[in-house]
Amino acid sequence: MNRFKFIALSILGFIFFLVPFELGGEKRIAISHIVNIVTSNYFDAFISFTQFSAWVVLLGTLVFSVYTSKYNTLNDLFKASPLNAVMRILGSLLYLMVIGEWFVDTSWAGLILDPNTGGLMAGDGGLLTTLYITFFAGLLFLPLLTHFGSVEFIGTMIGKFVEKVFKVPGYSAIDAIASFVGDGTIGIVVTDTQYQRGYYNRREAYIIATSFSIVGIAFASAVAEELGFSGIFPIFYGSIALVTVIIALITARLPLAKFGPDYYNGVTPVRIEVPSDRSVLRHALVTAETQAGSVNLFETVIGTLRSIAHIYVGFLPIIMLVGTVALVLAEHTSLFNILATPLVPLYQLIGYSAEVAAMMAPASIVGFADMYLPSLFISASASEASRFFIGVLAFTQLVFMSETGMVLAKSKIGLNFFDVIKVFVYRTALSFPILLVITNVLVWGGIIK
Repeated sequence: MNRFKFIALSILGFIFFLVPFELGGEKRIAISHIVNIVTSNYFDAFISFTQFSAWVVLLGTLVFSVYTSKYNTLNDLFKASPLNAVMRILGSLLYLMVIGEWFVDTSWAGLILDPNTGGLMAGDGGLLTTLYITFFAGLLFLPLLTHFGSVEFIGTMIGKFVEKVFKVPGYSAIDAIASFVGDGTIGIVVTDTQYQRGYYNRREAYIIATSFSIVGIAFASAVAEELGFSGIFPIFYGSIALVTVIIALITARLPLAKFGPDYYNGVTPVRIEVPSDRSVLRHALVTAETQAGSVNLFETVIGTLRSIAHIYVGFLPIIMLVGTVALVLAEHTSLFNILATPLVPLYQLIGYSAEVAAMMAPASIVGFADMYLPSLFISASASEASRFFIGVLAFTQLVFMSETGMVLAKSKIGLNFFDVIKVFVYRTALSFPILLVITNVLVWGGIIK
């Protein structure tokens, strides 16, 4: 029975997240069809729900800044650092302002209500509309991939390979796979926790946290939908994985003088191996079946709903704030264009028009603020190749200060703010030539134009 649960539910999960199918004349993955169904048939009701959510975040954050509940679940959800609390409140206010068209007659509000700034982030066709739906559906079905043995099975099967190729313990494959199908921030937190428990030394923890903790399928599908690549989502996501693997191969072989082979506070190193009396395949099956059999469905559903709540409270308002501010700066100032000026001739050199290059250049650097911003900057480009290049680059850059960058800087692994900047620049530089090859191959193959 456990083997059936492992095989059947894991296959169902892979189909849901990775296999496009045709519905209503359009070929997309399941999440994209769900987005289309909700926005086409239940848009008004859904927007009312998001407004309610924004009010809950706004009032809850305000109340819990001065109040502590006896329920830790509520404290975990609404309590935040002063900076994070301010960002949540401002992001919620901006969302409500755009949806409700507050202060529409004032000149200053025009900066935010502009269809190219706040109007691009919220409302009909808004990016947060897609994210609200995508995260709900994605996280709701994510346990099919993460809870019923597929992570353990694949992690055990490729463990030795990971150890030889990436110079990290084999079971770190589980961290990597969990990040791909789950959330990069969770992956970093798990890696940091395992480092503190002695499963990784500092060097191994650095490699894993900065090379494998990519934002997962649910978020990638939202970006693919926005950029028009839901029909080739496996190729889009596969390109992200391929570039990530290549960069990880390089990172694993760097000196990394600051991140030596020392363990956290002298904890006893832990190593887990496949038992000598079992084959790798047998151990992988046993581990997967054990995991599938240990799942409590009620607890899984509650945990999933809790994860959705944390995304709605702690993530989406910050995307609204950072995205709106960045778009205002992009629309009404020359800041990003000035910073990205050296990249314009580079993009022209590799074959993009001056107009497209001017869009790609700022999109290449704005991801440091938030991983979703590059898709905002490039979504209007007529060039599919440019949208594909920037869309994948946003993921392979890995760090963005609205989330993963801050988590890395706060971890016990030892990165500071300047280390996070170095990671961003380093991964951007390495991604560029790899992505150039991948994009050109897809253009030559007629997959993108």
